[in-house]
Amino acid sequence: GMDALARGLRNAAKLLEERMLADLVTDRYRSWAAPDSIGAKIQAGEMTFGDLEEWVLNSKDDPLAESGKQELAETILNYYV
Repeated sequence: GMDALARGLRNAAKLLEERMLADLVTDRYRSWAAPDSIGAKIQAGEMTFGDLEEWVLNSKDDPLAESGKQELAETILNYYV
């Protein structure tokens, strides 16, 4: 009932205050934050699929496979729940 709702709201507030998930999300999408990045251009609606294809084919970058830390995010969320 109301006790469960109150507990859930307190836990959600604590999760937001401590920024544990927010920091993970910020870190995960940090490459999209740079103003001249491909991610920023996609978000701004400046890239078409053709533009993206051209960018991928001409890109000299070799992206590193990096963990999205999904399991860590789930563990943090479960801790607060």
